Amino acid sequence: MNSRNERTGFRRRILDGEKLLGAFCPAPSPELIEVAAYSGFDFVVIDAEHGPITISDVVHMTRAAHAAGAPVMVRVPEYSGEFIMRSLDAGVDGILVPQVETAEEVQRIFQAMHYPPVGVRGLAFYARAHGFTRRSGPGVIQSANEHVLTSVLVETPRGVENIDEIMAVEGLDMVLMGTGDLAANIGYGPETAMKVDDAVTRVAEAGKRHGVTTAIAVQSSEDAAKFARRGYKVVVTGMLPHLLRFCSDFVDAARKGMAGG
Repeated sequence: MNSRNERTGFRRRILDGEKLLGAFCPAPSPELIEVAAYSGFDFVVIDAEHGPITISDVVHMTRAAHAAGAPVMVRVPEYSGEFIMRSLDAGVDGILVPQVETAEEVQRIFQAMHYPPVGVRGLAFYARAHGFTRRSGPGVIQSANEHVLTSVLVETPRGVENIDEIMAVEGLDMVLMGTGDLAANIGYGPETAMKVDDAVTRVAEAGKRHGVTTAIAVQSSEDAAKFARRGYKVVVTGMLPHLLRFCSDFVDAARKGMAGG
């Protein structure tokens, strides 16, 4: 597999509306990243929002993803120009910013992710992203701006309310619908499920109107198919819950078999 070609085409695949599967990895483990890539996921997401992941971990996990031929994104802990810049310098192929609620926030995120003249990202050709000066010059700046994926998480009622303004921001490539956090932010009650479902529809329809790819997190393959039918092109899932369920099922079955042996 030509990993560099796979990666530089990642944003194009998203913009073209290709149906893709992504894996979230919240543990600082290059090995888990490799497992995700070799399992056949189209891309991996380093989850630095909820996991104990540092910038140093991002570098090693990005290296593992690229060696396995998989594009890699980072969900940053929050909007932070520094964390975004250092993740991009590490060579990641996209950034996912959580808890986004306004168009102004999206504009700041875009600026932080892109080199001048369209953005304010600081330039360091000696960073890993540019081969430690192996690739430098104006063409590299343009290429980086063209290939980096700009994406945000919408997971609050305010974010859903402002979804049309958010998606109207030029340069936004993908919106990930965060149903779990949205439910928590709404407050659990008898109408929560209905409100979340309405938001899922609203975000998908806004994506179609504005030409922005929509993504959603799922816990099962059945849900992946269901949301694909509702217009979501990208589906992501957490690695650790699946690993835990697989291991738990194995332990349960093995214990029963061993007890009867």
